Amino acid sequence: MLGEDDDAESAAPLKVFMGAGGLLTECSPPETQTIYVSIDGEPRLAGYVYTTPAISVSPDPFLPTLVLDCTNPARPRLTTTNGKRGRYLALSYVWGEIQPHCTTTHNMSAYADGIDPARLPQTIRDAIHVTVALGFQYLWADSLCIIQDSDESKRKEIGRMHYIYRDAYLTIIAASARRVREGFLQERPPPSRDFALPVLCPSQEIGTLYVSPTHTLLEDEIEHYSHGWDPVSTRGWCLQEYFMSPRALLFTSQTLQVRCQTTTQSVGRAYYNPTGEQRMPDAFFRPDLPPAAHGSVGWAAMYKAWLEIIEDYSRRAITDPADKLVACGAIAAGFQRVLRTDYLAGLWRATLLNDLLWGKQSGPQPVRLEGLTAPSWSWAAVDGEVWMGGDWSRMTVLQETAVAEVVRCEVALADSALPFGQVTGGSLVLRTPLIRCVLLTGEGYKPFRILLPTAKQVRRWAAAGLDPDDEVEKAVAETMIIGWVFVDTEADVGIERLWATPLQRKDERLEGLIVTLVGEDDAGTSNPPAAPSQRKIFRRVGRFDVFKQDSFRELEFYWNGEMPLVEIEIV
Repeated sequence: MLGEDDDAESAAPLKVFMGAGGLLTECSPPETQTIYVSIDGEPRLAGYVYTTPAISVSPDPFLPTLVLDCTNPARPRLTTTNGKRGRYLALSYVWGEIQPHCTTTHNMSAYADGIDPARLPQTIRDAIHVTVALGFQYLWADSLCIIQDSDESKRKEIGRMHYIYRDAYLTIIAASARRVREGFLQERPPPSRDFALPVLCPSQEIGTLYVSPTHTLLEDEIEHYSHGWDPVSTRGWCLQEYFMSPRALLFTSQTLQVRCQTTTQSVGRAYYNPTGEQRMPDAFFRPDLPPAAHGSVGWAAMYKAWLEIIEDYSRRAITDPADKLVACGAIAAGFQRVLRTDYLAGLWRATLLNDLLWGKQSGPQPVRLEGLTAPSWSWAAVDGEVWMGGDWSRMTVLQETAVAEVVRCEVALADSALPFGQVTGGSLVLRTPLIRCVLLTGEGYKPFRILLPTAKQVRRWAAAGLDPDDEVEKAVAETMIIGWVFVDTEADVGIERLWATPLQRKDERLEGLIVTLVGEDDAGTSNPPAAPSQRKIFRRVGRFDVFKQDSFRELEFYWNGEMPLVEIEIV
């Protein structure tokens, strides 16, 4: 919502008139507040009226470095803005294929004179049409407004991506297009709900029986459109464009949607299932946002939103694994403004012990993908969906429940100008109990389980001068503590020498990481690199949970000070 001091013009969204087949046929200047939608081609006030509540969008933001000037849609031209202010629309879409007509250092001057729309893919042409129909002059589309063969241009614009979509007056989201050549303004045929079957009537004549879906009051309505159905929801780059846009028009496969910070409305009374739909907290879009106190309700709400968004992001596809962190960098930059803590390859320093407890959602992947350069303790080191398993609600008492201590954590950036971009590695030093454990594998153990020694066993080994690392495997037949393990990659299941590193506890639950020595192979031998401090260097294998059971009153042994703490480095 607008504050009292906001410019009145910023409270003026636009009117959109929809015609049959999903084509924009008429619009009013962008000085009105309500979006009017008609599905019969006749613009009118009656019928389906949706209001987008005003938000604090600057009425006169700085334009991006390059924009497409659509004053003459038959000859749009690339314009260098040189710090000029003005309103513009942004486009979010799936590339899906190579675009031969992108802006490069070789054609930039020619594009400044004008571009033949026939050379552009259909999605870009449709976006130009919508921009003009809504009464706007400028459009931002990445393939044309980022110089594709210039590292400097890419670095600059990727670093400003959160501003580009946040400050856009409206984002056009081509949700239905699987690739850029498809476009998004084509007619959507109505879905077929009935199907016919021949039937023999009592009169011995052949008739027709129509079968239609139905539902009861106890069931969900049929065919509710969900935002997760369309191609744009499967691509990693599109996530930050979706969330960073305070208001948008979504051209979906089923309907046109108007989305703002308050609601999502589908035109023509089309069904829409909002289950799982997320939004950035309103505070995210305030340019003068004061920092929230760590652990406060507002801070915790923002942190919770981050965890949920990363879970969504992790299930999406990224063409180049090296872009794993880059493609969500704009989102991270926005969150950092509120959380006010260091960003460490997808994790936050203020909640590091909690953030380390992520796990693979759909089971371990076969192998680690080439090109993923994040440290093993980051969720960005694996491909596929993850769940951020830490308990976000207890961050105000993390110091009281911590079992381990973070001594140091740092990452190596591929480009120092992009603090939320690609990393080439990282180091995490913990002071923690280090416990040899045994991984139970096989079809009967999924998720896998680990065996941990009891306090009684550790005390007995210590009294006899025995090395616990050697005794754990011999004690498998004895009664031991059982925990659950979520392994990151199947290739690590065969590693024999594993250690559990407890990180934090909550009531009757102990959580931590499973690690192995760097250089450990399947045969159980290791060749860790030499370190000046002789500190052992490990890498993450997965995470574990142990729940206290009535028969085991010994879990306190792992955090009551009896178990010695050692410094380890995880890379």
